[in-house]
Amino acid sequence: MEAIKRIKGWLIDLDGTIYVGNSLIPHADLFIDTMRKQSRIFRFVSNTSRLSRSQIVARLNSFGIEAHRDEIITAASAAAEMLRSFEGMKCFFITTPEIEEEFDGIECSEKNPDYVVIGDIGNGIDYDILNKAFRFMMNGAELIALGKSRFQRDTDGMRLGSGSFVAALEYASGRTAKLVGKPSRQFYNMAVHNIRVTEGKRWLSADFAMVGDEIINDIKGAQEAGLTGIYVKTGNNNLEYDASTGIVPDIIISSVAELIPMLGERVPSDRI
Repeated sequence: MEAIKRIKGWLIDLDGTIYVGNSLIPHADLFIDTMRKQSRIFRFVSNTSRLSRSQIVARLNSFGIEAHRDEIITAASAAAEMLRSFEGMKCFFITTPEIEEEFDGIECSEKNPDYVVIGDIGNGIDYDILNKAFRFMMNGAELIALGKSRFQRDTDGMRLGSGSFVAALEYASGRTAKLVGKPSRQFYNMAVHNIRVTEGKRWLSADFAMVGDEIINDIKGAQEAGLTGIYVKTGNNNLEYDASTGIVPDIIISSVAELIPMLGERVPSDRI
């Protein structure tokens, strides 16, 4: 497909696109090998707030995929970059210990914080934490959401996403959270800017594509930022819900494995 070959910069989702939990999507490693073989420029992008970029590198390496920390952009790393530009600000974090390294140098405080930063902490969320965040917000703290997913697919089934708890805080406080992860335009602009600056390219947003499994976070967010949205059916899909959104991906594929022949390469016979 010529449209695929014309894409210059790639943003590639992780969970649901390259792997699902602890399992590699078949031939996803060969897709990344193809990208490197053809010297294509890409970044792994993820809304995860449970893993640091170092941990993501280790997970990808465990699947036999070469990866480097500076090739990964997460909602947490994007939030940290933004917060570091606000000198002297204090934050209250509702995040997992695993991503603390992303916020090195940012003051953590429960005494009149300027920002409440909320991510996905799974079963760690409870009334006391949410109520503490609510009180900080009522005293003037702004809410920063690393993501707003309504639900996630886990190894044992569906579970509530962090967006459910963000919505609760918004409703109680009467205020709107600042979203820094997907599908915010700020996140996509930051990812595109990262490639432009580090790679010395002057590409337009239309020269980029986002490959992902979530119709809102990956496809709608990318399209609204001017990117091509490539939808894969391997991860967090609820096809009935996705169809009901009215969002139409630019390209629909079963998995990233389909991109290999589209890019002019073959899957080795010993891997078929």
